Amino acid sequence: MKFRSMFILTKMLLMVFAPCFALFLFPVPALAAASIYNIEDPDRLLYTIHLPMTVGEQATIRFPDGNVIDAGKVRAVPIKSRHPSFTASKYGIGGQVIATAANAHHFQISVEDGTGRTMSLIPMQTFAPAPGYGTSFVVEGIGGSGLWGKYSPFVGSPVYIINKAGMPVLFNNLQLFQFAGAVEIRVYKPEREAEYLEIENVAGGRAWYHDLSGDHQFAVVESGVSGTGRFEGTLYQGLGQVRANHPGVICISTCPKREIGGFQIVPLSHTYSKEMQRTRNMSQYIVLRGVGFEDIAGTSPFFRGSVRPGDVDEPDSKTGWVMCRIGGKWQEMPNVSGLTEHTLDNIEAFRIFL
Repeated sequence: MKFRSMFILTKMLLMVFAPCFALFLFPVPALAAASIYNIEDPDRLLYTIHLPMTVGEQATIRFPDGNVIDAGKVRAVPIKSRHPSFTASKYGIGGQVIATAANAHHFQISVEDGTGRTMSLIPMQTFAPAPGYGTSFVVEGIGGSGLWGKYSPFVGSPVYIINKAGMPVLFNNLQLFQFAGAVEIRVYKPEREAEYLEIENVAGGRAWYHDLSGDHQFAVVESGVSGTGRFEGTLYQGLGQVRANHPGVICISTCPKREIGGFQIVPLSHTYSKEMQRTRNMSQYIVLRGVGFEDIAGTSPFFRGSVRPGDVDEPDSKTGWVMCRIGGKWQEMPNVSGLTEHTLDNIEAFRIFL
């Protein structure tokens, strides 16, 4: 009888205090967080994007020296996640940024049934179809600048839940979200500190990255680009600037802000996805394959870890800036809007500055 009473008392105590313990003792994600701390180098931290879970509070950019700047008030917080998310999210890793763009950033929580589960960060004055209703932080701002310009994260930047006890836990399990007081994205210097990417715009051409030690071939061009398409996100990006980067695309704007036009660079494996199969025969895409026919989707530096959108308010910055070679001379990208087939025929190569 005494044993039974103790059992009942213990059960009641667990029912009362278990939710409190969960804030501190959520075992699997906590272990994951510990493991990523081992590979994060504090000396390479550029800044942290802090997103409060309270509408009306300021999102902030926090620097390692203690300096903090406001990045706009939070106008909406996520109430759910998106699953399945966009097709290339299948190449992502839970607890990391999966896409960075002038009109939306997406962070991956997990990969389930071969597709990603994501949440997003979008500016209040923009349109971004990928997130879906109720799955985003909405912060004051305009696409192509600030949080979606010079303070954009890289694909692969780690994402943390800051629980209500103020402790960071890697955001790789949806159950953690119920304990979130904030979400943070830590942006580090790329492991490969390349200066630019270069792509020869011809089938059989080379694609490489350039750093202090020289040129390093990354891929072979399966097919070049000759035209432009109506990629809606280019509405928020400037002429000759990177609009987006994720494991299956680099999107380049070929028109000024408030116009629509651009082209995309995609890995060959991604063109076999159901909705991308036509791209192998479309003039608005450059298709790349690995030098040894290896899969390059989601790999650094083209499709992870190095490319960020340019900032329309930072004309002196080379980050995300794109030049082209015509007649052997490097020059600014031509101004082309809308759907075209042959407006880029004379471009011999592209150079994307990082």
